[in-house]
Amino acid sequence: MIRGALIGARFKHCSLDTYEVTNFNREAHAACWRLARGESEGVLLMGPVGVGKTHLLIGLLRAFEDRGRPDEAAEDLVEVPNLRELIDEAQSESSDDGQVLLDPDEGSPDPWIEFWPMLDLVSELRAEIKAGELELSRRCRLCDLLVIDDLGAERGSDFVQEELRRIVDWRYRDRLPIAIATNLTVEGLHAKYGAAAISRWTESCELVRAEGPDHRASR
Repeated sequence: MIRGALIGARFKHCSLDTYEVTNFNREAHAACWRLARGESEGVLLMGPVGVGKTHLLIGLLRAFEDRGRPDEAAEDLVEVPNLRELIDEAQSESSDDGQVLLDPDEGSPDPWIEFWPMLDLVSELRAEIKAGELELSRRCRLCDLLVIDDLGAERGSDFVQEELRRIVDWRYRDRLPIAIATNLTVEGLHAKYGAAAISRWTESCELVRAEGPDHRASR
């Protein structure tokens, strides 16, 4: 189940198989396949505009979805609930009979994927924080795969930046996969998000560059 922002008609048919692989983007393409197959914890795609980073992210999340929910891949294993997830659920809104209300996607056999262009994510987080709610933050922390496109395009408040750091830190500690695309360099990411975030991404994600001509300019 893919939740979050609409993928849109332009990227409707994108997949890792339809991505045009060249010497400029071969490693980025391979890194996305590794994450989709569960062979890595994350990928941070860096590169200029128009080189197909969004195509790679969409292809990755669809390949991840086709693989099935990670904890259901091995049928002989017994699922052990995560302690932090149980605590978070216990603190969520309850029904009148005292039962905890679970997100319907959490009980689905399909992977739970959140896809967010950064501008949309920040806008929704800001609205939730203003309303005193943090449901979207919870979803981004607990989903099977979090995909963020165009990291660095936002102008977030301190509260939004703090919530973003909380999401990244939670997923880092629980080894939950994340896929990110950005036009920023490593230096630009360091200046915008700080050394702690870069350290977590460097340890948990493959940092790869996607290069090549601007496909948008050539249309």
